[in-house]
Amino acid sequence: MEKERWKQTARGLKTALLQDKKRALLLLCAAGLLGVLLLTGGEKTAKQPPQTDNMQTDMQTAQDELCALLGAIRGVGSVRVMLHYASKGDTVYAVNADTSQDADDSRKDKRSVVIVKSGQTESGLVLREETPRVTGAAVVCEGGGDPVVRARVVETLCALLDIKSNHISVMPM
Repeated sequence: MEKERWKQTARGLKTALLQDKKRALLLLCAAGLLGVLLLTGGEKTAKQPPQTDNMQTDMQTAQDELCALLGAIRGVGSVRVMLHYASKGDTVYAVNADTSQDADDSRKDKRSVVIVKSGQTESGLVLREETPRVTGAAVVCEGGGDPVVRARVVETLCALLDIKSNHISVMPM
């Protein structure tokens, strides 16, 4: 009897969710969040991933956002984007600078990175992380064979990425 009641409740929930997609998405997100909390044990402090992972994630996010934006342009359709970077980005550390003068009036500059101690580990004090510089883009899209669509894509990428049009390739899918 109890098993049949659960099945009936599940069928009713399925029907309600299929009719109201916003509610279904909200419930799915809530269930996912609850699952993450249960799996992590509700820990309040998250471990920080290494910096290279953050940079890779940021680069992938940029490509995903470009795909979404370019896909919204009239005539583009399905799209894939690959960006080329000049570097992976740089980390700028805080530096102590000491200047001294010798008896013969020559200046000596001594620079050292500011070290921060956290528990048992020591690391340099990060002032900022410079994002990688994009030097080129390759786009493959459904409307890539149309010169008008190609021009729209190139113009958008030139404006967003601050690169020249000859560093952008747009090809049909």
